[in-house]
Amino acid sequence: MMMVIGFVVIAVAATLGRALATAEQPVGEVPWRTLAVNVTGAFALGVVVMSSWWDNPVIAAVAGLGSFTTFSTVIGETNSLMDNGRKRHAIAYVGLTVLAGIAAAWLGLIIGESL
Repeated sequence: MMMVIGFVVIAVAATLGRALATAEQPVGEVPWRTLAVNVTGAFALGVVVMSSWWDNPVIAAVAGLGSFTTFSTVIGETNSLMDNGRKRHAIAYVGLTVLAGIAAAWLGLIIGESL
Protein backbone atom coordinates (compact mmCIF):
# COMPACT_ATOMS: atom_id res chain seq x y z
CA MET A 1 0.00 0.00 0.00
CA MET A 2 2.85 2.39 0.81
CA MET A 3 4.23 1.86 -2.71
CA VAL A 4 0.90 2.94 -4.21
CA ILE A 5 0.73 6.02 -1.99
CA GLY A 6 4.34 6.87 -2.85
CA PHE A 7 3.59 6.46 -6.55
CA VAL A 8 0.59 8.80 -6.35
CA VAL A 9 2.41 11.43 -4.29
CA ILE A 10 5.41 11.46 -6.64
CA ALA A 11 3.17 11.58 -9.72
CA VAL A 12 1.11 14.48 -8.39
CA ALA A 13 4.21 16.45 -7.34
CA ALA A 14 5.85 15.91 -10.73
CA THR A 15 2.69 16.90 -12.61
CA LEU A 16 2.41 20.09 -10.59
CA GLY A 17 6.10 20.81 -11.21
CA ARG A 18 5.61 20.50 -14.95
CA ALA A 19 2.48 22.62 -14.86
CA LEU A 20 4.32 25.37 -13.01
CA ALA A 21 7.34 25.18 -15.31
CA THR A 22 5.26 25.46 -18.47
CA ALA A 23 2.57 27.86 -17.21
CA GLU A 24 1.75 30.79 -19.47
CA GLN A 25 3.81 29.45 -22.33
CA PRO A 26 2.72 31.37 -25.45
CA VAL A 27 0.60 29.30 -27.84
CA GLY A 28 1.97 29.15 -31.37
CA GLU A 29 5.49 30.06 -30.28
CA VAL A 30 8.41 27.64 -29.94
CA PRO A 31 7.68 25.91 -26.61
CA TRP A 32 11.08 26.33 -24.95
CA ARG A 33 9.70 25.57 -21.49
CA THR A 34 8.31 22.19 -22.52
CA LEU A 35 11.58 21.41 -24.27
CA ALA A 36 13.51 22.25 -21.09
CA VAL A 37 11.20 20.09 -18.96
CA ASN A 38 11.49 17.10 -21.29
CA VAL A 39 15.27 17.34 -21.63
CA THR A 40 15.61 17.68 -17.86
CA GLY A 41 13.37 14.65 -17.43
CA ALA A 42 15.43 12.61 -19.90
CA PHE A 43 18.60 13.49 -17.99
CA ALA A 44 16.99 12.58 -14.67
CA LEU A 45 15.77 9.28 -16.10
CA GLY A 46 19.33 8.35 -16.99
CA VAL A 47 20.50 9.19 -13.49
CA VAL A 48 17.65 7.29 -11.82
CA VAL A 49 18.07 4.17 -13.92
CA MET A 50 21.82 3.88 -13.36
CA SER A 51 22.26 5.13 -9.81
CA SER A 52 22.36 2.66 -6.96
CA TRP A 53 20.79 4.93 -4.35
CA TRP A 54 17.17 4.38 -5.45
CA ASP A 55 15.35 1.56 -3.68
CA ASN A 56 12.84 1.32 -6.50
CA PRO A 57 13.86 3.21 -9.64
CA VAL A 58 10.64 2.15 -11.39
CA ILE A 59 8.53 4.34 -9.10
CA ALA A 60 10.81 7.33 -9.56
CA ALA A 61 11.01 6.79 -13.31
CA VAL A 62 7.37 6.02 -14.07
CA ALA A 63 5.55 8.12 -11.48
CA GLY A 64 7.92 11.01 -11.20
CA LEU A 65 9.50 11.40 -14.60
CA GLY A 66 6.55 10.02 -16.53
CA SER A 67 4.37 12.67 -14.94
CA PHE A 68 6.98 15.41 -15.26
CA THR A 69 7.69 14.91 -18.95
CA THR A 70 4.98 14.61 -21.56
CA PHE A 71 5.09 13.42 -25.13
CA SER A 72 1.48 14.37 -25.80
CA THR A 73 2.29 18.02 -25.10
CA VAL A 74 5.13 17.90 -27.63
CA ILE A 75 2.70 16.61 -30.24
CA GLY A 76 0.09 19.25 -29.38
CA GLU A 77 2.64 22.05 -29.49
CA THR A 78 4.03 20.76 -32.77
CA ASN A 79 0.51 20.83 -34.21
CA SER A 80 0.08 24.37 -32.89
CA LEU A 81 3.27 25.48 -34.63
CA MET A 82 2.09 23.84 -37.86
CA ASP A 83 -1.35 25.46 -37.58
CA ASN A 84 0.32 28.84 -37.18
CA GLY A 85 2.32 28.40 -40.38
CA ARG A 86 5.59 27.64 -38.61
CA LYS A 87 6.41 24.31 -40.26
CA ARG A 88 10.20 24.77 -40.04
CA HIS A 89 9.92 25.64 -36.36
CA ALA A 90 7.77 22.55 -35.78
CA ILE A 91 10.28 20.26 -37.49
CA ALA A 92 13.18 21.85 -35.62
CA TYR A 93 11.30 21.58 -32.32
CA VAL A 94 10.66 17.85 -32.76
CA GLY A 95 14.23 17.21 -33.90
CA LEU A 96 15.70 19.22 -31.04
CA THR A 97 13.43 17.50 -28.53
CA VAL A 98 14.54 14.05 -29.69
CA LEU A 99 18.25 14.81 -30.07
CA ALA A 100 18.58 16.84 -26.87
CA GLY A 101 16.56 14.22 -24.99
CA ILE A 102 18.83 11.40 -26.16
CA ALA A 103 21.96 13.39 -25.31
CA ALA A 104 20.60 14.31 -21.89
CA ALA A 105 19.61 10.71 -21.12
CA TRP A 106 23.06 9.50 -22.19
CA LEU A 107 24.71 12.07 -19.92
CA GLY A 108 22.38 11.05 -17.10
CA LEU A 109 23.35 7.40 -17.57
CA ILE A 110 27.03 8.30 -17.29
CA ILE A 111 26.54 10.46 -14.22
CA GLY A 112 24.10 8.00 -12.60
CA GLU A 113 26.56 5.16 -13.00
CA SER A 114 29.18 7.06 -11.01
CA LEU A 115 26.81 7.77 -8.10
